[in-house]
Amino acid sequence: MSLTTEKGIIGHLVGENCQWCDDGTLVHDTYKGNEAAICDNCETPTAQLW
Repeated sequence: MSLTTEKGIIGHLVGENCQWCDDGTLVHDTYKGNEAAICDNCETPTAQLW
């Protein structure tokens, strides 16, 4: 699966505001080797796929 073409749950979260900090936006990336939606500011994952 490509990080740029994924339209599942991760893809739907991209662009949303971070729920953990005031300044972040969710981006499609990896977290600890897993595909994830993470905050571009605090780097907290909102969702990840194992």
